[in-house]
Amino acid sequence: MLVLRLALCLAGAASSSDLAASPRGIEVLEREFHKRADRMDAVLAEMREIRAAFPGSEQKPELSKRWETLAGECGEFWAWEQELRTNHDKGVRALQLLALTRDLGRARRGEFVPPKHGGALLRRMEELERMKSRAERIIDAYKVEGALFTPLREKSGRALETASFRRFMAGAAGLLAAAGLLFAALVRRARPSADAAPGAAPASARVVAANFELVRPLGRGSMGEVYEALDKTLDRRVALKRLRAELLQDPRELERLLNEARVMAALKHPNMVAIYGVERDGGQVYLALEYVDGRSLAERLGSSGRLAWADSLHVLEGAGAAVDYAHGRKVIHRDLKPANIMLSTTGEVKVMDFGIAYQAAKSVSRLTRAPSWGTPPYMAPEQELGGVSAAVDVYALAVCLYEMLTGELPFKGPNFLAQKREALWAAPSGLVPDLPAGIDAVFATALAPETGRRYPSAADLVAACRGLSVIS
Repeated sequence: MLVLRLALCLAGAASSSDLAASPRGIEVLEREFHKRADRMDAVLAEMREIRAAFPGSEQKPELSKRWETLAGECGEFWAWEQELRTNHDKGVRALQLLALTRDLGRARRGEFVPPKHGGALLRRMEELERMKSRAERIIDAYKVEGALFTPLREKSGRALETASFRRFMAGAAGLLAAAGLLFAALVRRARPSADAAPGAAPASARVVAANFELVRPLGRGSMGEVYEALDKTLDRRVALKRLRAELLQDPRELERLLNEARVMAALKHPNMVAIYGVERDGGQVYLALEYVDGRSLAERLGSSGRLAWADSLHVLEGAGAAVDYAHGRKVIHRDLKPANIMLSTTGEVKVMDFGIAYQAAKSVSRLTRAPSWGTPPYMAPEQELGGVSAAVDVYALAVCLYEMLTGELPFKGPNFLAQKREALWAAPSGLVPDLPAGIDAVFATALAPETGRRYPSAADLVAACRGLSVIS
């Protein structure tokens, strides 16, 4: 067991359960995670170097073999990381139980005092979220490398579909799901048969609801597997999301999610991914969505590093229009980030998962007691403390803009909330010299800790950036 091996690094002969149930043991797990994650950053950097050198190299077979070795290391990281974070979550919950037991003992003796363990436990849960966020970025970067290297290999007459690559891609989406469901993984004895491996078509049929013919898997998000499908009735491509098994366990939670989907289906905007309908088939529930031929902003940033000013402004304008339209109809996204912004091959900008992904996360949280916060680097400071309003979407949009322009996040953690409250971000003009004059002042307003000092709407943020473009 991973925990047992790590215990040997500690002074004394602690058992695996002792390690998991101690603050020092949990910190060991966290350090080990970041050590491995640092190694994965180095692996990805080498994979990028191989991709850059591959077209003109006379050593393509050697480079291909090395790439496959690195891909295999990514697959090993996935399996190891799942176990580590499961043990981390187990340790946190053991600490919670010990603290509760201690408080009850004090109460029986008439010595009860307000518990002081909440802060330490909260820090451990925040670290778990940071680990999840870092793992997501590693996986997204690896998927981008696979997608970019594939055509290069195919041109040289060799297919990229190695066994190590397939294993990793099949497991990567499972890793993201497991990050928010660690407690559920401890109490479930077996995974429901309906929760098929990511990337695999539903076992029942290749046609869903007698109308949607599955074409290929697209990946897996917070709600479940996603497939490209053909709507045979209307002869159009759709994205078909099969809801994960956990969301089907409680009829009330499923109805909450479907109500959110119904609200979204009534919204029609050119910069929003449309919801066509809800389908049921063989005990499964699917959302039929508009298919966007392109890739996410996260994938684009993973391949290019950052965007030019004009391209960034184009994305900001499209995403901002979608946000303002939704806010005008009392709908808040609550988890806006590059992974939820699609860029089509024809230049369209489409924001997806307004409200639905958040509702799905809340439902899973209620069912499993797993944490379900947003994505820390993009959350407004008040959202980290439980507050949600339209302002959180405008703040997240500003973070996305910063990342587009600089290739970096304004707040890198691990103490995200403190950094946001103190406005500790590097001036973009110092990172990228060719940005329009005045851009730093725009972010000083957009990323202000207090909502009253920020731009009141996405339209105001867009207008401020357009003004810079005109001046420059």
